[in-house]
Amino acid sequence: MRDGVPVLRPYPDQQRVAAVLERGFSGRMLRLFQYEQAYLHKRDGLTPEPAYLLLSSKQGGFPRAGFYLGPEDKRHAGYVDLPRGQTLSGQFGAVDQIFPHEFTHIILHQLAHYPVEGAGQPHDAGSNQIHAIGVRTDPATAFDEGLAEHAQVQSIEDPDADPTTRALADDTALRQRTYKQFAEYRRELAARWSPATRYRTTFLLWFSGAEQALRYYAVKENAFAYEPEVPRHLLSAADPYSAYLLENIVPGTPRRQPKSVARMLSTEGVVSAFMYRWANSVPLRAHYRDKAFYAQFDAAASDVTPLENVYLKMFHVFYTHQIRNTVQLIAAYKMTFPDEAANLDAVVRDAFAGQPLPTSPAIWLANSDFHTGTSVFDQFRCAPRVHTFDLNAASEVDLVSIPGVDRTQAESILKAAPYASLNELQKVAGFTPALMHRFDLMAAEMNRVSLNKEKMEEELPIRAILLSYLWHALGWIFLAGLMGAALYRGVRKVGIVRLVVNGLAAAFLGLLVGWLIEGDGFHTLLAVLVVFGLPGALLQLGRHRSWRGALGVLCAWTMAAVPAAVLVRPWF
Repeated sequence: MRDGVPVLRPYPDQQRVAAVLERGFSGRMLRLFQYEQAYLHKRDGLTPEPAYLLLSSKQGGFPRAGFYLGPEDKRHAGYVDLPRGQTLSGQFGAVDQIFPHEFTHIILHQLAHYPVEGAGQPHDAGSNQIHAIGVRTDPATAFDEGLAEHAQVQSIEDPDADPTTRALADDTALRQRTYKQFAEYRRELAARWSPATRYRTTFLLWFSGAEQALRYYAVKENAFAYEPEVPRHLLSAADPYSAYLLENIVPGTPRRQPKSVARMLSTEGVVSAFMYRWANSVPLRAHYRDKAFYAQFDAAASDVTPLENVYLKMFHVFYTHQIRNTVQLIAAYKMTFPDEAANLDAVVRDAFAGQPLPTSPAIWLANSDFHTGTSVFDQFRCAPRVHTFDLNAASEVDLVSIPGVDRTQAESILKAAPYASLNELQKVAGFTPALMHRFDLMAAEMNRVSLNKEKMEEELPIRAILLSYLWHALGWIFLAGLMGAALYRGVRKVGIVRLVVNGLAAAFLGLLVGWLIEGDGFHTLLAVLVVFGLPGALLQLGRHRSWRGALGVLCAWTMAAVPAAVLVRPWF
């Protein structure tokens, strides 16, 4: 480190990485970045910089600002930070998609004058939750991330993309597998009893890859603009955390009811779908401006492709209006280019299910009586976080999590929305002074909640979250082992040590197979019988020549495997 920023050195294998990033949508982003640098030079006198990519040991991707390249001072330059060894192309979440994603952050942050420290998000965000494709956060976070995520869709569909990357768009089997994973996860959340089921227990293993696929499939279908089906019993539960997870992770379908437009604008998956539709609108691409407009970018209209044209107009609005959210962008664009307003309105109607854009203010509340995990990866809430939400973008789950609010009251509150102020809640039928006092307390609590999401994301307690999954798994193995030992002993009498070892062995193998292989428990029984029961039965037969004894061994191991088979399956 020098002067508080990292000192970096050139990457030894630059050509291999550059060859990937100079083609497809990454290459188009690099050209757009040249235009943006020329624009900032003319506007602010900033020295144009090339695009920088840092390959580091950090997991994830980050937009950053400020570094030294050897002795060269680059403290005002932006750069993308990606992990070394990440696949360059041909799979969801590869470098040729994540680089444009993070690079879009850099361009937006530079043009709209976001806070410089770490190229972080604006400080007018309201949610304290770490973002993901379907998580309802706030309009600022959803805009910043949704704009960046639409670049991943563009990267896959770019005509000059690597053929293996373009093939992802038509991979029907991968799409079906992705949606099946979320359907099974929903089934586990919706079940009345699902103690050690597969997708909750192995969430860390499958969600990241599946979410990257949803950044294409669900965005193309605008699936997060629609409600997923949340069972009534989850909404009536004393702890609605399963309903919260379902609502914020599982995509909906266009056959379902659309979410409120305020919730859509706080969900990056919906904003991404909107930005994708905007960037690919033929009328907006084809509408060129006058000569003076392109001169700001050191370009002529004839040099600018239709795709570049649509982005340069956005860039100009980002800068001149210092955009922080989607509604602000739409209004500013129509003000700047009024002759394009009708074409943009058509995109708005398509993306937001024909709903008018909200005009009411955000009313942020912090419900200290309901905690979520620190990110959706924290499935078991090892690092609980006070739940925050905007009353005007609330869902039924947000409201029923408040003590004193049942489903009927929640529906009444949603029906009377939007609200110009918190006091307007008093117009809701059945809203008592005691409940009003609780809402006032939640508004006061909001002032004490930390909103530095970039710091939260980088300081995510990964070790604690990993350990929570480990202890969860070990706990169920131990419990299934004791139950399996008791059932084993009901069929076959053996010594206590051997009994416990057999019970734990059946539990460990059975649960491991149940967590790693798709099925409803039968494969758990089969694995224990094949690995332990059948060899034990053959050994019994060889030693004692007793078919009855061999059958007893098989039955004993079957009974020992039953607890594991029951635990891995969602019930009711």
